[in-house]
Amino acid sequence: MRFGHLERFIINLKVLSPVFIGSGEQLTKKEYIFDPDSGLIHIPDLAMFYSFLSERSLLTAYEDYLMHPRYNNLLRFLTDNNIDENSYPSFVSYTIDAGELVDSKNLRGVLMFIKEKTGFPYIPGSSLKGALRSALAVKYLENGNYERNIRSIEQSADQYNYRRPNNYILRETEELENRIFRLLEINDPDRPGSIGWHNIVNDIMKGMHISDSMPIGYDRLTLCGKYDIKPDGTINRLPIYRECLMPGTEVKFTMTLDRTITDKAGIDIDCITDALIKYRQSQRDSFEKYFPELRNEMKDGNSRDDNVVLGGGAGYVSKTISYPLIHERSRAFSLVGKMMTKQFPNHYHEDDIHQHMVSPHTFRAVKYKERYYQVGKCRIDFSG
Repeated sequence: MRFGHLERFIINLKVLSPVFIGSGEQLTKKEYIFDPDSGLIHIPDLAMFYSFLSERSLLTAYEDYLMHPRYNNLLRFLTDNNIDENSYPSFVSYTIDAGELVDSKNLRGVLMFIKEKTGFPYIPGSSLKGALRSALAVKYLENGNYERNIRSIEQSADQYNYRRPNNYILRETEELENRIFRLLEINDPDRPGSIGWHNIVNDIMKGMHISDSMPIGYDRLTLCGKYDIKPDGTINRLPIYRECLMPGTEVKFTMTLDRTITDKAGIDIDCITDALIKYRQSQRDSFEKYFPELRNEMKDGNSRDDNVVLGGGAGYVSKTISYPLIHERSRAFSLVGKMMTKQFPNHYHEDDIHQHMVSPHTFRAVKYKERYYQVGKCRIDFSG
């Protein structure tokens, strides 16, 4: 739909594998109620829970429970104090599917999905825009000459300062990003030269606005474990659960393009759609296909209907453009392996080049309904 220079689209997103977008919050295994009989997890509202316990003179007992190193089951604490599920509405904030926890013998901490102000889960528009930005970067890299930037990054990859890890190849990657996106050539006529070409006001992505999704029901959340899978098929289960959106979840966003800006870079729906296809194909060709055992583990859960990988825990290649930046894979592989070794010296990334033939040498996966899934696979379609 067109409103003058503004063009508005609906983005329809379908979750194809569990998606995790973290809020930064984590529940310990003492802070949620797992009911194995119903297969549900109940998340208490702590303020309401404290008030409920206070009214029943149970705060001291609860403090003893929290301090006891081997007393890790909140359902058992409630049962021992004659509190049954009929009282849950007094202090439970929401209830979700227990997912993988149903078949587990041990409770673990839970990383929480991001919630909006009314408490319901949602997907921030910034998460989706970030994924589109990366895809567009890969598309633009096809036609430009970035050899100077590549060599600068390769040279700086050897220079890791352990005292300032956040500055590792920061200047070089920012310069590359500026060359890709700072294309508007905006100037202040009253102060010529005061706005450099690399200034953020020249970023073409300011012509794209994506709303947050509508709130998502709690019935679309489930708990998923976290797994690292190696090229030889070795699976390492990590001691954490995450609140994830279930496959089949559908959400909508509104995207508005300011055509006075996006036209200068050729950004329209066809351009975005093509960019998404190219980015996903690059991820498959440069990384995913080097995990042959993974394809067997994931079976039909690893369908190729997806065109975007979204959210946290989805792995290195879902958030970076290191591989598509360098068309020669062996050269790109060497660079990524070197960066991994410098940043994570205790993770045996020196074996990436000589043994695994892929870097990083782990693939992030989740388990849902007895199947392994790549994290964060989604499909987005646009309607006018």
